Amino acid sequence: MLSEMTPIDWLGVLGSIVIASAYLAVTRGWVAADQPLFNLLNLAGAGLILWSLYYRPNAGAILIEVLWVAIAVTALLRWASRRQ
Repeated sequence: MLSEMTPIDWLGVLGSIVIASAYLAVTRGWVAADQPLFNLLNLAGAGLILWSLYYRPNAGAILIEVLWVAIAVTALLRWASRRQ
């Protein structure tokens, strides 16, 4: 399986690692869930996964990543509006 992976597949793997790392950081108390870093990591990870899904579409995976992007963007906008 690993020998059949393309660079695009690896982008999806990297995106998954970024999202999982963000979740780990929050559960360990290294990052606060209401801070931009958590949502920026989720946004970056989802973006990488969506990029890989452009080349190998999967409707269910695309839906969850679009939702992940929407949640992260909404949280970042809310955080930015509170700072003003």
